[in-house]
Amino acid sequence: MLRSLFTCFFLGAFCATTYALTLVRDGRSDYVLVLPAKASLSQQRAANELQSYIEQMSGAKLPIVMNATSNHAIILGQKEDGLGNEGFKIKTDGDNLIIAGSEVRGTMYGADELLEKLGVRWFTASVTRVPKMKTIEIPPLDETQIPSFEYREPYFVEAWDKDWAAHNRVNGSSPHLDASVGGKFSYYPFCHTFDMLVPQDLFKTHPEYFPLIKGKRTSGYVQRCLTNPDVLKLSIETVEKWMKEHPEASIYSVTQNDTGNWCECDKCKAIQDKYGGISGYNLWFVNQVAAAVEKDHPDKLIDTFAYQDTEPAPKNIAPRKNVRVRICPIYACEAHPYEHDSDPGTKKFLKALDDWSTITDTLYVWHYCTNFQHYLMPFADFKQFPDSIRLYKQHKVRGVFLEGDYAGLGGGSDAELRSYVMAKCLWNDRVDSDALVTEWMQGVYGAGWKPMRQWFDLLHEKASDPSHHLHVYEGIAFYLTDDVLTKGDQYFNEAEKLAASHSAAMKALRKARLWLRYTKIEKHPGDAKELADFVKTCREFGISNVAESKSLDTWAAEKAKTSS
Repeated sequence: MLRSLFTCFFLGAFCATTYALTLVRDGRSDYVLVLPAKASLSQQRAANELQSYIEQMSGAKLPIVMNATSNHAIILGQKEDGLGNEGFKIKTDGDNLIIAGSEVRGTMYGADELLEKLGVRWFTASVTRVPKMKTIEIPPLDETQIPSFEYREPYFVEAWDKDWAAHNRVNGSSPHLDASVGGKFSYYPFCHTFDMLVPQDLFKTHPEYFPLIKGKRTSGYVQRCLTNPDVLKLSIETVEKWMKEHPEASIYSVTQNDTGNWCECDKCKAIQDKYGGISGYNLWFVNQVAAAVEKDHPDKLIDTFAYQDTEPAPKNIAPRKNVRVRICPIYACEAHPYEHDSDPGTKKFLKALDDWSTITDTLYVWHYCTNFQHYLMPFADFKQFPDSIRLYKQHKVRGVFLEGDYAGLGGGSDAELRSYVMAKCLWNDRVDSDALVTEWMQGVYGAGWKPMRQWFDLLHEKASDPSHHLHVYEGIAFYLTDDVLTKGDQYFNEAEKLAASHSAAMKALRKARLWLRYTKIEKHPGDAKELADFVKTCREFGISNVAESKSLDTWAAEKAKTSS
């Protein structure tokens, strides 16, 4: 049977199956897991995961064999054109099940998809759902999945766990993914690299490398004089050095410093005029670096920004195919779907996105998903970011970075829930994100999920007011009124009562309540006992920062001055 299957496969198509497979019956199975002779580490992981979870579900332990033939087999790692490194195909054939995919991550992702079809969920790094069933049946399958984006990164500390990230098909630079899970799509360095390309200390001997601002060459945290040929030469040499020292990276950053301070010399202004402003000037420079390194590194990519001064699309120039431009909606409103939002920052971003997407199909997006001044304050953007992910896909975006509570040790508002929903949306932009919220809450909050869903819905109902906006550097958000906070306490009390007998759910509820408690302290400081208990609970959960640039300890010391 297996020999005829292989023949069918290599002719370019699987044979068809129209009946269900009984993988396990009454806790017993005669199925085996078949790996290719030279299985990669991630393919071996796929087999081990299938073996482990099927045993946890049913009690049946399927043997793992190499390159064998069988009439009852789950065959892993077959090749098929068009799947790339991460796509996979799952198909039943006779009494066998085929999971086709690459040795990089495709086979592994296909195995995880099969487990998800059987009801397994990896909600958080510590909460996994494994259903119990003595009999496991696989319905007829013929399914191919290709990720919506080549690069997928929820930038939350809670999303960095290796196993969680691998199971939920996150492949970004920050998660602790290694060769055992097929590696990842890694950056080196990550961003704002002009100081690394042309170090500030060179100003002493070569002030001409630095920008002319108001008639004077200027040092410090500034951009560089991008028309200076030595600046280009140094940058190319540095990028080539990075590629040699960090061959594991997929993409190398040639990105502006996080400031203005662009060069105003005649040569630079002429390039700016020719290519439509600062963005064209920056891209003109980056394209030259990309062209130089492509000769010896055709498989590597160069990254740059469409950010602040470089956000508007250029004219008369487009990114090279080995360049990824990350466009950054830092001034957009995060409460409403962008296409229906009246905020001027949102409208400006939408125009830039439209314009960039007409000149390139290699865009990335750096999207913002937190309040950087208040990590722990409820950030009601779940009606916005799934819609934006679909919008990005429509604009031919290839990669999405979702920046959240990265500073410190995590703990930001709804961080685990966000990470789960975002991972699913980045894999499949058409997924039902609202259903995912409910699924996660049922899995994590247990019997207390309904009041938590009501709290979530209340926040998002209030945040949907089109006359107000939510930005990433915000004070106390407009929807966090005292009556909403009072209602929040009622919902949490009810949830804790319902989940009282479930320790894992109670732990998750205690953490989630921190975001409500933080907001109440911010609005009405003064209770020293509540402040001390709040800080103690934060430390229990490893929360070390309340903001991007403010530690829990600093914040607590400030609040203590107003407490009694």
